[in-house]
Amino acid sequence: MAQILAVDDDPRIRKFVTATLKPAGHEVTTVGDAESALAQLLMSRPDLFLLDINLPGMHGLALAEKLQSQRGTWSIPVVILSVRTDPRDKVAAFASGAVTYLEKPF
Repeated sequence: MAQILAVDDDPRIRKFVTATLKPAGHEVTTVGDAESALAQLLMSRPDLFLLDINLPGMHGLALAEKLQSQRGTWSIPVVILSVRTDPRDKVAAFASGAVTYLEKPF
C-alpha cells in the first residue's frame, strides 16, 4: 500500500491519522513540523503528504510550495488537513499545490 507522511503539530491528530490509515495497510510516518518533514525526506519518499497549515516554524502552505517545487517531490500529492474554514485559505492551499483540502475536526 501507500507510504504516507503526515505533518501536524497536534499529537492527537498524528495518532488519529496513524490509527485510521495503518489498519488499511498503509505505512504512516508522522512528524510535528515542516523541518522534521524535510529531514524525513532524506530517508524515504512517501506516496502522499498530509499537511496541516498551522505548523511551528515553516507554515504548512510554504512547505507544500517547497515540496511542489522540488524535483524529487513535485509529483507527490499533497492533502491539506486544517481547522481553517475560510474559502480564502482553501484557495491558498490549492494555489500552493494541494490536491484536496480536508477540514478538522473529522
